[in-house]
Amino acid sequence: MSLHCYHCTAEPLLPTKLDDTLPALSCKKCQGIYLDLLTYRSWLESHAAHKTSEDSEAAESDKQSSKTFDASELKNTDNALVCQRCRKFMLKYRINNEHKNTINVCHTCDDVWLDRGEWPLLKYLKMQDKLTAVMSEPWQQQLRNQDREQTFNKLYQQKLGDDFETVERFALWLQNHPQKSEIQHYLSQYRSVSNK
Repeated sequence: MSLHCYHCTAEPLLPTKLDDTLPALSCKKCQGIYLDLLTYRSWLESHAAHKTSEDSEAAESDKQSSKTFDASELKNTDNALVCQRCRKFMLKYRINNEHKNTINVCHTCDDVWLDRGEWPLLKYLKMQDKLTAVMSEPWQQQLRNQDREQTFNKLYQQKLGDDFETVERFALWLQNHPQKSEIQHYLSQYRSVSNK
């Protein structure tokens, strides 16, 4: 069965390689990438074996790819994509909180669609071997927790202004203090006692 682009829909997907040993399909027009997760997992096992004996040449290669990564090349499909195999909507998973890019996954067919530049982004972030982890609930929950924390901090930065850093340092100090509950109780009672 020949597949067409998940983004352009009419363009045929052509064989390519994301890594020396990782075959995929790509769209010549939008440069999106189709990846079969069965193939990816197989690559992951062999990749992990090579990773245990990392040498300076591989480290140098990573450095070069980091230097050549161009964020302006990144694309991200905001609308829902339809799987070209089963015709169901694909689910979107955020990579991290620093980038808006999401990976599109069809769990029925076990396939992934990456928009242009997203594989280089994963390599740049050293996350090319974490694709299956990104699709997990713990990973996505952690991102939601980080979102809430950032929103919370931003709110109090606006409320407290220049004093926010002082309060944050105090909160971090208090968090691990052995007498945390006593200090919190003191602070809660301080105003009513001092006003008497």
